[in-house]
Amino acid sequence: MKNIYPFLIGVLLISACSTQKFVSFETPKSETFSTDKLKSFLRSTPNPKVVLRVPNAQDNTTEEDGNTYIYNTIEKELLKNQFVVRDRALFNEVIKKSGDKVNYAELKSKTDTDIILELSNLQTDVEYRTNQYYTRKGKKSLFGKGDIVVKGAKVDFKVVLIIDNEYAGNYNFNYTPCLTGCEVYEAKRGPKFRISGKSAKQPYQVVSQRELESFFADATNRLIVALKQ
Repeated sequence: MKNIYPFLIGVLLISACSTQKFVSFETPKSETFSTDKLKSFLRSTPNPKVVLRVPNAQDNTTEEDGNTYIYNTIEKELLKNQFVVRDRALFNEVIKKSGDKVNYAELKSKTDTDIILELSNLQTDVEYRTNQYYTRKGKKSLFGKGDIVVKGAKVDFKVVLIIDNEYAGNYNFNYTPCLTGCEVYEAKRGPKFRISGKSAKQPYQVVSQRELESFFADATNRLIVALKQ
């Protein structure tokens, strides 16, 4: 009789595992574009001088905003890859003093900068939503009620060659959590993520600073690869 207990425990464990539910999301395809002039310039300039332009840069040249750690992450990766990074605040001051009409030849002379890398779009609350789950065996099905939402991020970069005041490239990258699957369960009001430990807060509702730093470091390196191709 005693020998049946291990067997029953094993059956229960297998049964429990078979009911596990997971969700995952596909990352949108990244798009990268560089003009021939930009490619030629970067081939002949191993250490290009670049300034990072951020949203609302002209409105606020000295005060830091909540995304400063993101800007610093991008600049750090540029420095690691032999780019010469110019000071954002000083560059913005020169533009501000130029008024409505910016003389790019004068701008290059005063700032000694080759490239403006503009952070043209930055989103840290991109929604990924699904009402479908799958099991460990790969069986797909729909939640009985509602759907589940995950927060991701997106960044668009724009490149301008200062000497010609020429739009020279555009690049976008996405951060999507749960690429390898996140475990969920069905509650009375709809699906929820499994919570580890004693935390009552649902995961994946916001993108943490650590995740964003990692994403923007990776996105910047992918940008550099695209620039140098």
